[in-house]
Amino acid sequence: LSEHSKGDFILPLDDDDALPHQAIERFLVAAKKRPWASVIRGRREIIDDDGKVLDTPPWFPFEPRHYQLGMVTDIMNHTQPYLIRRTAYARTSGWEGFEDFGFAGEDCDIYLKLEEVGTIELLDEMLYYYRVHPDRQSLVLTNEAAFEMWRRLADRTIQRIGLPLTRASDKPPYSYEPLGRPAPTVAMVDFVLVGSSESTAGDPRASLEQAGVSSDSVHLAATRDVAGLDGAWRRTSRPFVCILDAEVEVEDLQAVETLLRMMHENNTDAVSPKLLASNGDALWAEPGFDDERRPMPHKPAEPNDRRPSRMQRAPWLSQLFALTRREVLNAVGGFDTGFSEVGTAVVDFSLRARQRQFECNYVPSVSFLCTGQGGRNLDPTAIKRLQRKWENYPELFT
Repeated sequence: LSEHSKGDFILPLDDDDALPHQAIERFLVAAKKRPWASVIRGRREIIDDDGKVLDTPPWFPFEPRHYQLGMVTDIMNHTQPYLIRRTAYARTSGWEGFEDFGFAGEDCDIYLKLEEVGTIELLDEMLYYYRVHPDRQSLVLTNEAAFEMWRRLADRTIQRIGLPLTRASDKPPYSYEPLGRPAPTVAMVDFVLVGSSESTAGDPRASLEQAGVSSDSVHLAATRDVAGLDGAWRRTSRPFVCILDAEVEVEDLQAVETLLRMMHENNTDAVSPKLLASNGDALWAEPGFDDERRPMPHKPAEPNDRRPSRMQRAPWLSQLFALTRREVLNAVGGFDTGFSEVGTAVVDFSLRARQRQFECNYVPSVSFLCTGQGGRNLDPTAIKRLQRKWENYPELFT
């Protein structure tokens, strides 16, 4: 049905359930306000065979999903009603249930896939009536079967994203244990260059190759915008992806090797180094947010020194230089092309990564020179979109 329908949205409705008269209107209003959402989820009430509302506690929590090490822990945390954005659905492989359970499990499956391409937004309104009666299909599925489906979905999602995890419990909410990873090398990094040679003293690809990077691991974004960045990283295949502005100088690979070593030793997922202007001033260091949740690229009195320092947690990464593991990009669906420029899209990517409990860090002891106007002001319109998108997650701005 989903493949053969053509509407901008998909609203699954069981044939024995019911919608209140305002449901579709309220869903569409919410979807228009939140264009970044792949799913809008509302509340429901339980009714009996005659349509009478029952005083029954919710079967599943109405709350944001929870994560551990980048993976969903409460896979069962979803219920009708939910509105799916067609463009998000098109980026998934569609509904997939389990044949040995009558193709059940498809709803949990699509939720997992959709949150890998967009956000799941909660609409705190009652917009669905779930009917309880003796002949409902859910009674055919036993608790043992439900737990088995959830286990399979967790394991399948770990494999799809490429997370180095193993499930450590049999019933949700799941816990996960990390698996060992090999020590990374520069040969395991794809470099995505944002910008063209017109803004630099030479071809940025040539300078990277001269530093020792293989030519097949350098990818130039077709355009200096979010669509160009998102398209470029999707052409990569190595375990690490380095988003690099063409105006950042990488004269040798020792500093990149240091970042990789520190990521491995500290088991972190994404990092940005200190970035300096030609006069030695900090362009990006000690990142944070101001009181209005606008990204601040550095502290006014940030010193320029090379003293050894441990990693620091970073609320967001730099558009000029961000080194991330591939599974982070896979889990959050890359970069939101609804943003007008790369800088805010990378901030948004950082927030999405941290929402899924990936570790983002700033490395003050490693620095690179940026020869251009690396400290560009972010677009105010894009900042307002960022603030609206994450207004319900104040903890991500600390």
